[in-house]
Amino acid sequence: MSGFEDRALRIWLNTLLRIAWGTYFVLTSLYCILAFLPYTFCAFIKAPPYPWMPWFVRHQAGLFWAASAVAVASNWRVRESWSRRARGFLAGLGLLAMAGAYLTFRPFLPGLESTPAAYGWSLASLLALGSLSLWRSGSAEEKDGPSATYETADEGVFSYSGGLLIAMVVSLIYMGGAWMRVYSEKRMLGFHSADAELAFWSLVSHCSIAIVVLSALNLIYLIAARTRKPRAVRFGLTGGLIVAGLFSAAVHFLNGAMSFDGWAARVYAAGLALALTLWGFSLVLPLLARQRAQAPKEAPRNFFSWRNLGTWISITILAALALASRSLIGGEDWNGFVGSTWALVFWVAMSLCIIRLRPERAKYSAAAVVGTLLVSAFVYKGLQVSEIFWGKPLGSTDDEISRKFEEYGQRDASFELAHHVLGNGRAQKCGDLCRILREHTNIRDTHIRAGVDLVETLTRMQGQRPNIFIFVIDSMRPDYLGAYNPAHVDYTPNLDALARDSVVFKNAYTHYAGTSLSEPGIWSGALLLHTHLPQPFEKVNSLQTMAQVDGYHTVVSYDTVLRQMFPASQDMIKLDTNKGLWNQFEACSTVQQLESTLDGRENKSDPVLFYAQPMNVHQFAHNDMPSPASQHWPSRAGMNSRITYEVHWVDSCLGGFFSFLKQRGMYDNSIIVIASDHGDATGEFGRTSHSTSIWPEIMHVPLIIHLPPKMREHLVYDDRRPSTLTDITPTLFYLLGHRPIRQNPLYGRPLFAETRQELDAYPKRDLLLASDVRAVYGILTADGRYMYVTYDFPEESYFFDLSTDPNAERNVLTPALKRHYDEEIIEHLQLIADYYGYKPGIGSLLAQARH
Repeated sequence: MSGFEDRALRIWLNTLLRIAWGTYFVLTSLYCILAFLPYTFCAFIKAPPYPWMPWFVRHQAGLFWAASAVAVASNWRVRESWSRRARGFLAGLGLLAMAGAYLTFRPFLPGLESTPAAYGWSLASLLALGSLSLWRSGSAEEKDGPSATYETADEGVFSYSGGLLIAMVVSLIYMGGAWMRVYSEKRMLGFHSADAELAFWSLVSHCSIAIVVLSALNLIYLIAARTRKPRAVRFGLTGGLIVAGLFSAAVHFLNGAMSFDGWAARVYAAGLALALTLWGFSLVLPLLARQRAQAPKEAPRNFFSWRNLGTWISITILAALALASRSLIGGEDWNGFVGSTWALVFWVAMSLCIIRLRPERAKYSAAAVVGTLLVSAFVYKGLQVSEIFWGKPLGSTDDEISRKFEEYGQRDASFELAHHVLGNGRAQKCGDLCRILREHTNIRDTHIRAGVDLVETLTRMQGQRPNIFIFVIDSMRPDYLGAYNPAHVDYTPNLDALARDSVVFKNAYTHYAGTSLSEPGIWSGALLLHTHLPQPFEKVNSLQTMAQVDGYHTVVSYDTVLRQMFPASQDMIKLDTNKGLWNQFEACSTVQQLESTLDGRENKSDPVLFYAQPMNVHQFAHNDMPSPASQHWPSRAGMNSRITYEVHWVDSCLGGFFSFLKQRGMYDNSIIVIASDHGDATGEFGRTSHSTSIWPEIMHVPLIIHLPPKMREHLVYDDRRPSTLTDITPTLFYLLGHRPIRQNPLYGRPLFAETRQELDAYPKRDLLLASDVRAVYGILTADGRYMYVTYDFPEESYFFDLSTDPNAERNVLTPALKRHYDEEIIEHLQLIADYYGYKPGIGSLLAQARH
């Protein structure tokens, strides 16, 4: 092997090692910032969704030593540096050794809490990443490639033709991935005029991005060429541009996705942007230096020569990953963050590959570069303004066309990123309403003053106590059940049979768009502060209090939210304790354990209160059920095949349990509740996921209640009246004789009563709706006819008439309606805060990060 090839191999090996140790520090920093933010502390740290997360935490010290070792090996010639007693080398070794010793005896990740300490560790990890990126041998660059050539050669600037080639390749690959996703979901593929318009706009957007980026880089090169130290100026300006772009993206993500702003958010975003830029330079510069060192020594290579085989293999792998990116990521994305991040990585990697294949440079003047930029901006804006004419296949109004672009962006992450970078995303400051909403959102360290008392005095029930079985199927929408959608659902025979023997509440809603608030709300039977969780939780845990007073044996599927609500010492039977991840809880396994528990009781006459929240239907679910393809599961028009399949499995498992109850004579002495903690947006209206947004398909939930026949015959109900999940516990109180239920605007109400007059005594109220992640709130009014929603950032509001627009596709908001419902939301939040004794500005996340 020649010296040049040996040097090339060493550069590639060092690059891989730098990727390895850099990834460790990036993950550590992200883990810490997730712990600092209240929602993600509850949803990701306390309930890790991926098996590698607890492993990463347990092995923090060992991984740090490994990362440090590869950092030393990739940044220094260890033997030579040691023999020379290089001061920088020895000082760095000493610092790494001290940090490693500290982490060996006091690793901080296992005990991380949602406190400022977590924020501090997140910054410390970024400091380590940036410092190690700079900590290199002074001669390393010269040995990786001759810097003199790199400094003095008149290399010209980047060619626009090469940039446009990259843009078209990226756009076409991602277009192919989008069409593949459509085919996988619908098993049909066509190319219509609307698809042609979307393909055209995707190409225009990618080419516009390429011209903007190349123009900025070319101007930097031209400016640097006029200075005494062009290389240093070029790196400085390019690095500054990258830092600014990453900082802006990080601030926007933290603000928009997490409602996290202020100086703390900006400091973290700045640290992240700077550290990633330094790390990126440490990866890319040796490769560029080698390419420049290699270029003068070799004749121009054929585009398809054997020496380019490695590059072509890299392009093939990148293209395959891009085509499958949506399937690989699946629903496990957060506001498109993972997809957009991968798209950005793909842009950079594909650019490097194509530049390696086609390294030509051009000679442009500054005037030519500026002129090209202005012309492209004029063309792009001209097309954008005239889209109402050329974009008719997409819609008849600008709003409809924009919505189609957003819908397409859900399938094509590269287009979505380019579309937003070009100024089509919404960016605003957090205004007065935004700040008020955030003061009542993700509240820290909440010690409540008042508890929830649904009745004046809670005494033991007299007479026979029915068993209570509550199944809350996470993310299950009512339109995926035959009881709510008999015309299109034929795969839930057991739940349909239960529904015919039960009361089906047609207008049931959740107050909260995510599990972390919805599940505690069910147990409390009341609206709670927007916190994870109020402490002490036993003061608001109405359902468990009732179970203890009435002598119930409590059996629960001990999911990750219940583990935060109930300590391990709680006197109850806990099922599914072997489930390490929250998305592994599934109905069949839980039902099998429940049946064994019921059969194994010493005194089978004692009543049981059971609660489970299986995750089969959730978009992140991971269970051992057979795949839909292996079962030849048929698709159904307009419905998500994964969801129909998972709901069918849940139906089958619950059907077996209902048969179990009947065989043992327990069915007619049991209250059975079937519900969901929230719904889900599955893409049919250009909307996906839940938690971060409020839409009808997210807030509308199934609610089916089976009562013992002797109990039901004396009761009245209104299955059309709007009901909520917080009504479940007050209903159980009422059914067990704990009456009357107090009338409080925060409390739920009983869904059954002995007389119509008693049922109507509980007044109809507007329902407060909330995201469990960020400051997004809404009002459902007029018996569910109207839905108002307002977002903190970007500050936008919607008003829908669901009687004529059930899918919430036409915003009919007026300024007067916005003022009215904004005031109503603020009144609701203030009422909740006053009840529990919360003073905004003291415990809120906003107060922690006030700018």
